[in-house]
Amino acid sequence: MCAWGVDQMVIKILTSLILFFLLSNISFACSFNCGSVSSDKYSIIIKPPAHTGFKKHSFPNGPVKKHSFSYIKDASNARAGKAFQRFELRDGDCFPDRSGRWNDCKMNRERFEFHSKPRQKPIGKQCYGYSIKLDKNFRSLNPTNTDIGQVHQQGGPKGTAGGLKSFPPIIQIGAKYNVVYLGWHKLSGDPKKVIAKRIDHSLAKISDMRNVWTDISFCLDFKNKRIDAWVNGKKKVEILQSPIRFKPEKIYFKYGIYRSFISRFKDKILKDPNGKMPTQIVYYDEIRRGNSIEEVDMSLNPNLKIVD
Repeated sequence: MCAWGVDQMVIKILTSLILFFLLSNISFACSFNCGSVSSDKYSIIIKPPAHTGFKKHSFPNGPVKKHSFSYIKDASNARAGKAFQRFELRDGDCFPDRSGRWNDCKMNRERFEFHSKPRQKPIGKQCYGYSIKLDKNFRSLNPTNTDIGQVHQQGGPKGTAGGLKSFPPIIQIGAKYNVVYLGWHKLSGDPKKVIAKRIDHSLAKISDMRNVWTDISFCLDFKNKRIDAWVNGKKKVEILQSPIRFKPEKIYFKYGIYRSFISRFKDKILKDPNGKMPTQIVYYDEIRRGNSIEEVDMSLNPNLKIVD
């Protein structure tokens, strides 16, 4: 082979190596149809692998805004595996549900939040775990509430909160006053006019969760009447009371970004009822459900099968 041919071969090999190196370090993001993610104008659906304990995560209340969600394939920045999810909530991101029974825009709320299925009966022990990373610019919007994980009730009690119609959850993972907390709703009164007292338990500082993955997990033990929560494998919460007083038909997990009582921030901080709410960005990975903490917490059980 002549020297010119050898040189051309070397150039081709070097070019291929450079391209491989560059492409292996580029993340791929899609907002809509890609792999396990599908979408139309009014919804986004993720179909996770069966070992996660979930069959579907969905946002059913479009129209979907392109900035709201991305499925990012980037192994170098994922908690584990090859991909993770990005949520972004901007001023004015509020939606009515398709049933017409609820409208965030009229109820002083903003959100982009997924519902997870199947839903569970409130029996035995129900555990949930996920990894979360707050964006480097994430801030709490006191005195407005920001929730980054919830367990809600289907066919459960109802009442009011802040003078507005409310269907109280069991658990809210919230961010407020530089703290991420587990809020347990201790309910009393009549099931059709329930009184909800949220009792907050600190999990971690917001400043410690920016730009770093944090594993959050918790179990609702309906049989033994207790609630336990862990952060990065360390127990942070132990409530020796039943998670519920009024038994709902089912319970279900939600995740994303949900802001309630946005007028509080506008009135107290912005001093302008028409002011714009700041943008918040949160990343999620390794979302699981099971009947024991070992089935859902990667810090406690590093042998768990990866979620991608």
